[in-house]
Amino acid sequence: MANPKRILGRTEFVDLPELAWHQAEARVDSGAYHCAVHCINYHLDGTELVVRWPHGAESRHPSFRRATVKSSFGDLQERYLVHLELQVYGEVFIQEFSLSDRSRMRHPLLLGRTFLKRGFLVDVRRRNASAKYLSRLTTQPPDHL
Repeated sequence: MANPKRILGRTEFVDLPELAWHQAEARVDSGAYHCAVHCINYHLDGTELVVRWPHGAESRHPSFRRATVKSSFGDLQERYLVHLELQVYGEVFIQEFSLSDRSRMRHPLLLGRTFLKRGFLVDVRRRNASAKYLSRLTTQPPDHL
């Protein structure tokens, strides 16, 4: 039997384990193609892309690419894209994110269709569905002996 689709709310708390960035707020947007992540700045160091993150971490990416991405305002922008570990529903996915300035946005991460096609449905009436699901799994019923 095929795995049932997992539900995500309009916003989710997610982890980026390799960056030690936990409980990052992500906006789930089925209208966006790419996923996006807020970074403070980035620069090329030889053949590596060095990225500084809002929570103080820095990462080096020997593998990255550039792409033209349509921003939330409809503008075409050249952006760097990097692969990061993304943890949702207790499972770690390797996901490509475009680096952007999301300082004016409420959520530092955006989860688009490239992530949702991995078997997720969006219920816009809900928030943090994955965290609530995981908390139910870890809550043990009291012993009645």
